Amino acid sequence: MPDNTNNIPKIMGILNVTPDSFFQDSRLDNLLPENFNFNNADILDVGFESSRPGAMPVTEQDEIKRLDYFLHNFHPIHDMLSIDTYKPAVARLALENGFNIINDIKGGGEDGEMLEIASFFNCPIIIMHMKGYPLTMQNKPYYDNIIDELLYYFENKIALAKQIGLSDEQIILDPGIGFGKRVVDNDIIINNISKLKNFGFPVLVGVSRKSFLSVDDDSSEKRLSASLGVSTLAVLNGANIIRTHDIEETYRMLTVINRVQQSRYHSARIS
Repeated sequence: MPDNTNNIPKIMGILNVTPDSFFQDSRLDNLLPENFNFNNADILDVGFESSRPGAMPVTEQDEIKRLDYFLHNFHPIHDMLSIDTYKPAVARLALENGFNIINDIKGGGEDGEMLEIASFFNCPIIIMHMKGYPLTMQNKPYYDNIIDELLYYFENKIALAKQIGLSDEQIILDPGIGFGKRVVDNDIIINNISKLKNFGFPVLVGVSRKSFLSVDDDSSEKRLSASLGVSTLAVLNGANIIRTHDIEETYRMLTVINRVQQSRYHSARIS
């Protein structure tokens, strides 16, 4: 199985082609063309439906209209694009038009429909864990043991992906920070990423600007420092991909962390 533990973590930047994503600065309509600088993102994750807590779902037709708008007006905007959707028709259209990765908050679908699309296009898929649905997922979620549930969930999803025909290189795991999780659940996940790494697949972590990082009931606009701090903890605990609204700041953080870690390894070799 693939093991990315010795690689510099990759950055997945967030671009929302939606009117209602919780962090306004990530919305395409709020970006000026001269600010389209995604050079330090390894992947650009483009979404056409908000998955914030309490978000109302949009129809497949409306999501495809937003995708068409993006393709006709802004593509190509990056050479590694991820389609953030749980709708197979949307994923298929995106992959047919230059997208490279599927990011599915529903973990490939109940019956593996999205896994089948990933197999057909021979592309990576991010399999995320979510309890419930965005509209209601934060209505008193509860777990007896969040890590045990994640391990059971991913074990079954990986088995289904292999049965459908996906290779190891196509599978990325995402524990779904904030998706049907309490603050304590999110904290436990961050501290136990190494247990998810035991599957042998890259682990993506997205904490950027989320409400569990709130201090004194602050807004998402004030959570940059908390986002960078917890992303650092995630990396030190084994995360391979950091999904973030703040590409440049995350790039600088990861660059310095890698330099310091490389210095430690070098010192160990010569001592």
